Amino acid sequence: MSIVEKLDSLRAAAPGCSLAAFGDLNTRLVLRTSAARPWPQERLDELCMQAARCFASADSPGVAEHFLEEGARIDQAILLEPSEVRLFLRAPEEESDLLCVVCHSVGDFERVERLARDTVRIL
Repeated sequence: MSIVEKLDSLRAAAPGCSLAAFGDLNTRLVLRTSAARPWPQERLDELCMQAARCFASADSPGVAEHFLEEGARIDQAILLEPSEVRLFLRAPEEESDLLCVVCHSVGDFERVERLARDTVRIL
């Protein structure tokens, strides 16, 4: 199954999901997407830059020192916007691989998060 097919499957199984995207945190570029309607590349790349900023803050020494066990890293970030929820997940094996999921509501967030975690493991 291709990356796009995996993203399509995630989006189809996640209620209210308007976008599932695979990106690279190092280059801050979205590489593959599945979307209800097209997103301009600039908007996709801004989404990736948001994720990169979230994880850069999470990786800072102050956060790690106060909130994480030694050697651990934060692999999830959530942004709540007025009209959507953005979930960012780093891949467990490749730290620069990123999964972005954009949903219209938090109604079924636990299910969406679980589906996204399963997807990021197989990308």
